[in-house]
Amino acid sequence: MATFAPAMLKLTYIWHSCFVAETPAWAAVFDFWKDPMAEEGEPPLFLQELPESKPLYVIVSHHHKDHFTRTVFDWQKTHLKTRYVISHDVERSVRHFLRADSMYKGFRPDPESVVVLKPGESWSDDLVEIRAFGSTDIGNSYLLIASGKRIFHAGDLNAWVWKDESTPDEIAEAQRDFKAKIAPLEKLGGELDIAMFPVDSRIGRDYWEGASIFVRALNVKHFFPMHFSLGADEAEQKRFALDACRFEYYANPDRGDYIALQKPYSAFACC
Repeated sequence: MATFAPAMLKLTYIWHSCFVAETPAWAAVFDFWKDPMAEEGEPPLFLQELPESKPLYVIVSHHHKDHFTRTVFDWQKTHLKTRYVISHDVERSVRHFLRADSMYKGFRPDPESVVVLKPGESWSDDLVEIRAFGSTDIGNSYLLIASGKRIFHAGDLNAWVWKDESTPDEIAEAQRDFKAKIAPLEKLGGELDIAMFPVDSRIGRDYWEGASIFVRALNVKHFFPMHFSLGADEAEQKRFALDACRFEYYANPDRGDYIALQKPYSAFACC
């Protein structure tokens, strides 16, 4: 794949684990679920504002309802240059309208625009390269390489350890599994310009441990916590959001910036 000169990149937080990365040449949407700022039934605001001629990459880590909605495939109605990169479990959940021989009568995206990746596989065009890595849940995590940037979205990759209710053996096994999943990233050199990673205090004591391991194994320039928007009410939602940004618990003091994007459409720009 060609090497691209660095360009201004803007990262915009939408909700939960969804971010939009955009340069003058392309835009990529990770794990869109919902846009709390959009009117019900309307497309997300970022799509309404995105030029229809700009290449758009819709990247989906897995089919859990807080990471994926089938409505993303409708975006190709207006933005013809939309390309979808999805995991195998997402493909299974939408095969009724991806298969040419299905009886589905609704809108179908161009089948050539849908790419299915397993961990260890990659896809590229003349703008971006997308590599799929494993997860400690289902589906994929992804590394997007474009415009001189290495952008990682973890999906549900994390050290999901419920320490308050797990045995020492279960804790050790979960930690080993997580470290094994990030080992391929380390082998690539471990350099990440941007990383979006779950920091979810619903799992209880030491909820930040996965993030701590991650930023010590890899050289992350800009770290963005995510996966903190599932509170049962406003008070719980606020607590989860604050917990995710207690950087003193997990930040690597030797390297990296830790950035709290928590309000929809808050953004960060870098060169």
